[in-house]
Amino acid sequence: MSDDSKLTPIKDNFHKAISACFLGPGAENYDILKELLADALNQHAGTRAFYKSQDGSFITDPIRHSEEFCHTRCALKKAAEWINTFLNAHSVPFFSVRYMAHMNTEVSMPAMVGWMSAMLLNPNNVAMEASPATTCIEERLGGQLCDMLGYTKDVSPWGHITADGTVANMESMWAARNLKFYAISVHAAMTKDDKPLHFIASAFMIKGTCDKPDTPQLFSTLTTWQLLNLTPDVVLDIGARLASQYGITSDFLGKALEPYLAQTMGKEKIKKMYCIEEEPLYFISSTRHYSWPKAAALVGIGRENCVNVKVDINARIDINALETALQDCVDRKRAVYAVVAIIGSTEEGSVDPLDQILALKPKFAKQGLSFLVHADAAWGGYYASMIRERSTRPFPDIDPNRDFVPSMTLRDSTITQLKALAHPTQSRSTPIRRDTSPIPLGLSVTVMRECLPYSRGICGIEGSKPGAAAVACALHHHILPLNKEGHGALLGEATFSCRRFAAHWSAMSDDTTSFIVVPFNPVNESHIQTIRERILGQRNEDVVADPGALEVLCELGSDLNINAFACNFRIDGRVNDDVEEANYLNNRVYSRFSPPPPSKDPKSEADMKAVPLFLSSTVFGQGDYGDCVRNFQTRMGLETDSRQDLFVLRNVVMSPFQSAGNFVQTLADLFQAGLEEEVKVERLHRSTWWYSLKHRNTLQNVIARNTVSPQIHSFIMQGHDTLYLVYRPNFYHANNRQQLILAAHFSNPAQAAEYKALRLAQPKRTLELSTDNDTTIDNILSSRRLTGSVPDSLSTDGSHKLMSAVEITITTVVKDRPLNSRWRDPAYPASYTPFYLYGTPAEIHIDHMLLRAPNAQISSDLVTLDFNPQRSFYTPDQLANGVIVQLYWPEAAMQPLTAEAAQFFKPGTSFAVTDVLTDPNPAKASGPGLSGGAPPGEKKIIGTLTLGRAVFYDAGKINIADFADGPKVSAYTTGSTRMDPSTQKKWRHVVGKALDSINISPA
Repeated sequence: MSDDSKLTPIKDNFHKAISACFLGPGAENYDILKELLADALNQHAGTRAFYKSQDGSFITDPIRHSEEFCHTRCALKKAAEWINTFLNAHSVPFFSVRYMAHMNTEVSMPAMVGWMSAMLLNPNNVAMEASPATTCIEERLGGQLCDMLGYTKDVSPWGHITADGTVANMESMWAARNLKFYAISVHAAMTKDDKPLHFIASAFMIKGTCDKPDTPQLFSTLTTWQLLNLTPDVVLDIGARLASQYGITSDFLGKALEPYLAQTMGKEKIKKMYCIEEEPLYFISSTRHYSWPKAAALVGIGRENCVNVKVDINARIDINALETALQDCVDRKRAVYAVVAIIGSTEEGSVDPLDQILALKPKFAKQGLSFLVHADAAWGGYYASMIRERSTRPFPDIDPNRDFVPSMTLRDSTITQLKALAHPTQSRSTPIRRDTSPIPLGLSVTVMRECLPYSRGICGIEGSKPGAAAVACALHHHILPLNKEGHGALLGEATFSCRRFAAHWSAMSDDTTSFIVVPFNPVNESHIQTIRERILGQRNEDVVADPGALEVLCELGSDLNINAFACNFRIDGRVNDDVEEANYLNNRVYSRFSPPPPSKDPKSEADMKAVPLFLSSTVFGQGDYGDCVRNFQTRMGLETDSRQDLFVLRNVVMSPFQSAGNFVQTLADLFQAGLEEEVKVERLHRSTWWYSLKHRNTLQNVIARNTVSPQIHSFIMQGHDTLYLVYRPNFYHANNRQQLILAAHFSNPAQAAEYKALRLAQPKRTLELSTDNDTTIDNILSSRRLTGSVPDSLSTDGSHKLMSAVEITITTVVKDRPLNSRWRDPAYPASYTPFYLYGTPAEIHIDHMLLRAPNAQISSDLVTLDFNPQRSFYTPDQLANGVIVQLYWPEAAMQPLTAEAAQFFKPGTSFAVTDVLTDPNPAKASGPGLSGGAPPGEKKIIGTLTLGRAVFYDAGKINIADFADGPKVSAYTTGSTRMDPSTQKKWRHVVGKALDSINISPA
């Protein structure tokens, strides 16, 4: 690719022209929009006034001057003022250049005016008779989309408006299901029941079976496998052939087939009638949109039959994996509905190799397997406008006198896939989002209309739909046509901005920074210096004038204007390798740059204005991304053995204004400032991590929580004669990330006697020993000593001590298990709940094994065991070193354990025991797999375990995951990127309270 070809070939600068199409981030074009909307309203008012004016007025002057009318008018004015104030104060500013989170941007003024003009008339595009004008506009719009995608007239393409890409995907799956069983329906009409087509059963020949494509065969003698695998073109041509060869009309054919169609009798009856044992499959990349399994459930295919195909390290479908899956279908004689190519994944902006997928069709057709290829271009479809020349349809010329602003082209590989959308022999359906028009608006283009009932209202899933959507989109297309000099150039400017952002994510950090920023799309290390010296901080004009810089810039970022990236951190020069802690950092960053909790004052504007810029996030799950996410984690310096999901940041670039004046640099600086604040080193001002929750005056951040520092440590005290100390851990702070059980004794016999007296006097009370001075667990274990106090948990201020200056000597480390995320089990035990069992034959204690987070610490001393028949499962020495007892209750059924679950672990409660295992690990060991697992077969109860009188239960402090001031992040370990439930609750409360408080009484 030459240097010049990296820029969209527009004569002069396009930026001034498109600047007239938007209200602008600062409402710069307010006067234009006001005039346009006023003109639309004035024209509409004139239409009403002069339509059948002889009918007279129905809202008369006496009505308009009545007290009731004035009251309602006043109430409407107040309500309108309130709702405008409220929405402008609390809505996410999609119009701002600082917004680059989700796939949403400023609506163009042509789309606004189109929507408003049509909305006043309220046309319903359900059918031509309900809205002839806007239905024709929608038909023309569909033709424009077909032209943009490169569909030729000979394949009879057709497009229409849907609510969104989800509905368009659903329609395509509906069509694919109907097509797969259509030939069988024709066969059934010839050979089953009333046989309305029996008169052609002995004559109708078909040519185009996959196994014998050039050999005519009697249709009625085809096998089920052949019928399921006729090529789409052959199936779609059946109706025309029956008409030309036998004079069968479409009306007769429709009535004849109606009882046998999948949409009439249901595909399950068809499958039973033709002995089809397995549901045909739908193959799609594992990065697919959530609408696909939902559509599979709705159209009756079933979510499990919408099969994920693994992706490569660039998040594109793995062609080798797809080929293997298709070959398996051939070997098993299992039909395939379709293979989906994603033309712009919504999380990473990746474009699947559609050309290679299409190349698989003839290869498998030779083996008897036929399938559709569907292009899910909800994100990428409009990018086809970047490769189209001016349309032959009339569009107004764009003013040639414009200043220069960069508009960059797509990569060659992406252009190849967009060109493949127009492959002439494939039946397909392509959904597209229209993001500069008001929501809801999606678009669907297909060459398989025969597979859906005809009529615009019947053909799609939706019935009634606003004609305003068609007018909004069509007017936008009229001003910014679907070619390189129109909408394509607009996307080109966004592409240039996206790559400028990618340059910052690629070179923001180096070996000296405490933070690390890693873009999902790999960067050639040799280009980093070029980025820093010749791209970052440089004017757009200078970058474009520098061939070497432009060459590097073109290689950055994703296929289609989404930058996925993630952050990590260093402590004392060492890169963090804990995935959970990297997730925490990225979630903290996301919380800074996402909509905040609402203000209690409905009129306050401080909430949204406090956010310096807006990003979105996603989770790369191990199940969906596999080697792709592990490769990304490796590049971030993270371990991959634990197979943890990765929380990832995204910036979606859609605005044509972000690169103006190098504002990208401003946004990158704001991001870096927020990131640096999250990772800066600040120590807790007080010893215990839970104390800081009540006294927050410093920011406890990602480095602090991962730095071991002296603090107060606490232990549960167990036993009467022999003392055991059970440490109180926390999963998310380096000071407390370990499960620790110690055998110890009092250095002073008098204190041992005092302690025993306390226990005997209050046998139900759990005693807790806290160190007197700040220290670390390593110091305690290395010195084998600790000095502490036993606080009176019942005292009002907590200052009273039951015992003071207690000196303890540690005799044995029974269990020392790190709780870092990499050492945890991938799932909670599914058939048992494991505990460590330890002590002496006279005094036995338990502590719940902490195998996964979140969890609960459950400890009891002086438990009793009753085995039937009576037998010994351990020696005294093994008990002293700790064995494992499995209780007959699936821990997975109780997790996540909450404070309310304490009721199931009351003193004296008995549990069935299914196994007692010798712990094969040394005292100091790491997981996963520490519990020993469950033996195969049905669990047998071998006895009971009864809790003692002093039971300790904590599901709170052990799971505190955020020690920072301000809004807390949540669910960063569980793969959720949605708004925190508590924040959602606050929003509902504030909005509900505001709506209920509207005063509509007259002035």
